[in-house]
Amino acid sequence: RWLVSSALPRTGPPNLLRTTTHQPLRSRRRRAGCARQGRCVARCEGRSSRASGSGPGWRELLGRSCLAMGSCAVKGLKSQNIVLEHDGRRQPNQKVEDDRSGVRIGSLGNVLDQWPKAQCRASVEGCAPADGVQQKGWADKPTKKIGEESLAIFKVGFACKKGLKPESPNQDDFCIFRADGVTVIGVFDGHGPYGADVSGFVQEALPRCFVQDAVFAVDPKMAMMDAFPAAHRQCTDAQNQLNFDCSLSGTTATLAMLRDGNFYVSHVGDSRAVLARQQGAALMAEDLTEDHRPTCEGERRRIQAAGGQVRRLDGDIPHRVFLSGKMYPGLAMTRSIGDTVGVTAGVTSTPDVSSLKVQEDWRFVLICSDGIWEFITSQEAVDIVARFPQADVQKAAESLSSEAWNRWIQAEGDVVDDITVVIMWFIDD
Repeated sequence: RWLVSSALPRTGPPNLLRTTTHQPLRSRRRRAGCARQGRCVARCEGRSSRASGSGPGWRELLGRSCLAMGSCAVKGLKSQNIVLEHDGRRQPNQKVEDDRSGVRIGSLGNVLDQWPKAQCRASVEGCAPADGVQQKGWADKPTKKIGEESLAIFKVGFACKKGLKPESPNQDDFCIFRADGVTVIGVFDGHGPYGADVSGFVQEALPRCFVQDAVFAVDPKMAMMDAFPAAHRQCTDAQNQLNFDCSLSGTTATLAMLRDGNFYVSHVGDSRAVLARQQGAALMAEDLTEDHRPTCEGERRRIQAAGGQVRRLDGDIPHRVFLSGKMYPGLAMTRSIGDTVGVTAGVTSTPDVSSLKVQEDWRFVLICSDGIWEFITSQEAVDIVARFPQADVQKAAESLSSEAWNRWIQAEGDVVDDITVVIMWFIDD
C-alpha cells in the first residue's frame, strides 16, 4: 500500500491522485508521509504560495530576519508564484566591507557580489516558473544566469528536470557560483506540500549564509556548519509572513565549495555527492556523503535519544521517523532543513561536513538529487559521465538525467521523481 498522511507525498502515479482507497505501492520509496490507520490518503499536490504582499514589506521583513541571524543575509523568497529581487539598498546597521579574501561581508544581492574584485564570474540558479505556468514532465527548471558563456570554460554542467507528478511543481532546486578560483555548487530536493517553496528559499539562503559567515575566509568548514542551522532558522522565521508552511515540508541540502586546492562538502538528507577518481584506465566512484536515513545505526540512535521513533509500517518500504506514539511526520530521512514537526522527533538541520585536499587522481564530482540515485548506482553515474569529454559536460548532465528518467519509466511506468544533476570537473583533459 501507499501509506501516507496529511504530509502530502512528493510523487505519485496519476491514477492515485485525489483518491482515498487502498492502492498498491507503485514506487519503491515515498519520502514524505505515513499511515493513517484504516485508510490511505494518496494525494500528490505541490501547493504554491498565495502571498498577497500585505503586511510588512518583503525586503523589510527579510532584512529584519537577516539582521537577527547576525551571520548572514538572505536575498529573498523564491516561491512558486513570487520571485523577489533586491533593490541594492543595505539594511540599517549592515556593514559592507572587504575582508582579506576579497569577500564582501553583509551585502545582499547575488552571491557573486561577495567577490566584487573577481575578474571572471558566472552563476546559474533555479527559479520558479512564471505565474500560472504548469510545467510538464521532463521540462527544464527555469533559471537565472550571470556570465553564462563562462560556465563551459569552468567545465560545470547541470540539469534539473520536472518529474511525472501532474499536480506538483518541480521541488528540486540547485545553484552554481564561480568567481575566479572559487566554485560553490548546491543541490536541494524539497518534499511535502510546500517542498518547492522551501527548497527555493533554502537554495538562496544557504549559500548566502555560508559565504557571509564571519569565519568563511579562514575556516570554511565551520562556516558550513553555521550556515545550515542559520538557513533553517530563516526558513522557519519567514514562513508565517511568506505564506508557506514548513511544519511538514522541508528540503535536503548538499553544498560544496572548491577553493585553493581544497574541497569542502556538507549535507543534510540524501542528495548524494560522488567523486570520480582515476584508477588505471578506469574511473572509480567514491561517495563523499552518506545518505541520512533512519536505517543508519548512528542516525537511529540519535532519533531515539531525542524521543523520536523509527518504524517501518506494514505495506510500506522505507523506515520512517515518527514522534513517539504518533503517526506523523513519517519522514524517510533524519536530517533536513524545515520539517519543524520532525525537529521535535530528532530531525536536525546540523550537517555532516568534510574538508578534503584535492588529489591528482580526482577527475570530477557529481551532486544529484535522489531522482538520480533511486535507480542508478554511484559507479553507474560516474561511468555515464565519463563517456563525455570535459568540453561536453552539459551533454553529460543531460545524458545522466535521461538515463535516470528511462529507468524510472521502466520500473514504475508512470511515476518519475524530479531529477537534478550538477557536475564539476577538477582538471583539464
